[in-house]
Amino acid sequence: LALASEAPVDNIDRLLPPPLQAGLFAAIGWSLYLLSFDVLGLGAGAGALLTLQSARLWVPANLFGLGLWRASRKGVGGPLLIPIFILAVSALVHGLRLATGCPVPDARAAGWLMAEVVGEPASALWRSLSPSLVRWDVLFSAAALKQLVCAALFGPLVNTVLNYVLYGPLIRQKLDLKTELRSHALGTAAAAAAGGYSSYLGLSDSAIHRKIGGLDRFSCYFAAAVSALFLCAYPLCGLVGYLPTLAIAGICVYVGCDFLYDNLVEATRANGARAGLAAATVLAVCVWKDMLHGSLLGIAGAQACGWWQRRQQRRADKE
Repeated sequence: LALASEAPVDNIDRLLPPPLQAGLFAAIGWSLYLLSFDVLGLGAGAGALLTLQSARLWVPANLFGLGLWRASRKGVGGPLLIPIFILAVSALVHGLRLATGCPVPDARAAGWLMAEVVGEPASALWRSLSPSLVRWDVLFSAAALKQLVCAALFGPLVNTVLNYVLYGPLIRQKLDLKTELRSHALGTAAAAAAGGYSSYLGLSDSAIHRKIGGLDRFSCYFAAAVSALFLCAYPLCGLVGYLPTLAIAGICVYVGCDFLYDNLVEATRANGARAGLAAATVLAVCVWKDMLHGSLLGIAGAQACGWWQRRQQRRADKE
């Protein structure tokens, strides 16, 4: 992030043209949609989803998510839409649980509630600094290294840079990208020094925050205060175990569908069918392989296409 702050990020379109950006964001949307099935404790395979036991979870989750997406598109509820949605689904699930006499452990086992969470004092973070806890054999395995590269590259780095580049026009302000990226670098370093990891969902994805109501400075301070409260008063973490999986999965469906619609449908309307096909190709490679292959092949293809267009333009100028 510190190095990115010194790079010419204002010219990000030259490295990552809009169709490639749309394809990557669409891939993020698809991964968020698939995350809804993980939240419900289900596999994404067709065989696992066609049973009655799994359908009673993913069908209402998708209906809730699509309803939330539609309401958001119509401007219903404004910033209060997500809190109202969470409270309403929580009241519905717990009301049905109490009416049927289903205890909390049974509801968790059936996939209706999130897994039980047990917190520890914040001082427990310092234990992670002990070298004896590091599993070097796992860390240096090929699979782990690939995951680490993807987590560092597409989490705090690419997502943060792309979101800030795209966020300025949305709020009709020119952001000081160097300062923003330096602040993110400092926050990531501070979290790592305490033995933690700055989740990219917390430090970037400004587009997601905007969609769920994070529109001003107050929302950032409020989110930081809630995070600090859960960090210091660690028994509060147990509240997470009482959240319905339908609420969290529904939000994943909502944000995932919103990203897919914005970056495939809306982007194609704005940039043309050729750009839409390029974005869909990047998405297909990301789904078939992974984000690393999709971005690298997309960057190579975009640069080759740009080189060919410049070559054709020079040839036309000579003629």
